[in-house]
Amino acid sequence: MTKKRIIGIAVVVLLMAGVGIGTWAIASSNYGTSSDPLVTLSYLNETLMPQILNEFKSEMDKKVAELTAEFEAQIRELEKKLSGFEGGDVFATVTLSSGQSLTCEEGAEIMLRSGTAEAIAGLSDLTSGENLSLSGGLMKNHMYVVLSSGGGISAKSEVTALVRGTYTIS
Repeated sequence: MTKKRIIGIAVVVLLMAGVGIGTWAIASSNYGTSSDPLVTLSYLNETLMPQILNEFKSEMDKKVAELTAEFEAQIRELEKKLSGFEGGDVFATVTLSSGQSLTCEEGAEIMLRSGTAEAIAGLSDLTSGENLSLSGGLMKNHMYVVLSSGGGISAKSEVTALVRGTYTIS
């Protein structure tokens, strides 16, 4: 669902809730008493109705702002979970020290920019079209895709790599 669609649904739900609350407020208000049961139409039209509408509008504006902020936060959180890191559908620059490992979820992409590294498991070199064997060396500036969760690279020297997708460093 798109952000605009979620916000649109929220606004419709809020408006429906507001109409219900407004109806309840009018029905439950105690205008007129048993000693004075009459209320003039001009009082309703000129005094009471504008007051109720102003209160209703201010409450609705406040609720819409709260829900909009909540929906936007949830959308950002979902985008973060779907992309694996903050920043969306872009590459993250990752630096590994010698001996560290970068493990990724299936479908993640890795590009070695500097240093030397070996495949941990399940990498395919998209640039050359070959699958890497376990402990196979990576070529600089080649695009690798992780074929199964837990695949990744092990740094043999200080390594800089570009990564897109969910990853962990250990």
